[in-house]
Amino acid sequence: MNEPKVYADLTFLVNLIMDFLILWATGRLAGIKVVYYQIFLASVLGGIYAVGYLFPQMVWWYSFPLKILFSFLIILLGLRPRKWEQVKTTFLYFYGISFAAAGATIGSSYLFNNYNSISFSFLWLSGGIFCALFIGIRGEKFFQEQIIPGLLKYQVKMRFGEDTCCGNGFLDTGNGLHDPLTNRPVVIAEYKLLKNYLPDDFKLVLETINNETEVLEALTLTSWAHRLRLIPFSSIGRKNGLLIGVRADEIEVDAGKRSFFHKNMVVGIYRDSLTANGDYQLLIPSEILKKV
Repeated sequence: MNEPKVYADLTFLVNLIMDFLILWATGRLAGIKVVYYQIFLASVLGGIYAVGYLFPQMVWWYSFPLKILFSFLIILLGLRPRKWEQVKTTFLYFYGISFAAAGATIGSSYLFNNYNSISFSFLWLSGGIFCALFIGIRGEKFFQEQIIPGLLKYQVKMRFGEDTCCGNGFLDTGNGLHDPLTNRPVVIAEYKLLKNYLPDDFKLVLETINNETEVLEALTLTSWAHRLRLIPFSSIGRKNGLLIGVRADEIEVDAGKRSFFHKNMVVGIYRDSLTANGDYQLLIPSEILKKV
């Protein structure tokens, strides 16, 4: 019985193609700009590394720790992530896509196993190629629209006296607003979420007066003047804005296995909707999940 032959050039080409596609898909999912000559050079290195496995005298180069280190090397060379958090994310994406592509390749081998006239190397490889291309093209949108928002959404409860207001919050790492009196982070909430929990005189001012100066003066005369806060902010087209906020007696953020409680934290009131589909009504600063 003839044993199957393994060709170094074929091994190099197969691994070059797969490494290139996996690095490309990884870069897209991780939000890293793909530089094609960089991932090509890294893929060449990956192909050479795969060929070395064919030589028994080099077997010690293929221990588990060295395989992991080599993976880090081609990721660093091909995608050049800049921060440690980005390195970890890229590494996880790289192996996730690798396992998915390997599974697709094995599935293709079973699917076409009865076709003896078809070359194994390229037809079976098509499953892995299609998988990597699909993840790179469609996976970015899927992660951004389905996976990531789901991971960053939290249930939030805000207590004002005897009343408790509940809503969906989204973790906003770009929310750098702070209460100028306490220097504590500020939660942003839609007005329509807070409306039923605000006193009538406070709501009347917000809904009937448009002039910013007059609104601030009138709010100081309401029953919630003691809760009133003014939060300075800067945005595109407006460098020195003031956001009206109210002090909540307690805010609870439900993070699943753990809840975070904060007393006397300010909630900024946003007049418009934060999202078109109403997926969430609050923006949570990342600091709120670090301090108890």
